[in-house]
Amino acid sequence: MRPALTWATAVVLLVAAWLVAAVTPDGEQRMADPFRVSAEIGTPAEGRNVGVTIRNLTLADRVTTGGWFAEGTWLVVELDAWAVHTELPASLGVAYLVLGDRTFAASERPGGYDTDASLYGTGLRVGFRQSGSLAFELPEDAATESGTLQLALGLTSSAIDPEPSLQGDSVIELPVDLATLPHVAERALPPTEWAAR
Repeated sequence: MRPALTWATAVVLLVAAWLVAAVTPDGEQRMADPFRVSAEIGTPAEGRNVGVTIRNLTLADRVTTGGWFAEGTWLVVELDAWAVHTELPASLGVAYLVLGDRTFAASERPGGYDTDASLYGTGLRVGFRQSGSLAFELPEDAATESGTLQLALGLTSSAIDPEPSLQGDSVIELPVDLATLPHVAERALPPTEWAAR
């Protein structure tokens, strides 16, 4: 009786070990999957080392900053951003709008003309919120779609391959229905500055 019980216990333990191994992600997958934090308009949301308050989203046919302007279909996201624990590294280098199987990175064009025109790539400080905007240049047919705004720390960003920039960190996500947003003819991008609130 004793050998049969030993064999039965061994089989049960082997099956249990196999199940645990099958459902546990490997080390690389655990590092690659960011911790996702849900956000709401007007409410602070904090990840591991990035915090944001998304204040407003607007579609515009033209965006301006200083003497620069660009026409098209633009999503302008106004927000406050800060570092939570440490300033090294703490840069808002990941800003994506995911619409179905298409991913759009925040445009570098406004910041290329006026470095204070975008929070994209801006270094963040602990205890000091920076206020500003992100601008996404979209195809015209995207203006009626729904998707997700993703914000995270990162050194680089790429609309072609966004995942490497999200490795090992948290990403703040806001559901976006572009069809319900206010749509204006022109939007001036607010300067990046220290937030008063």
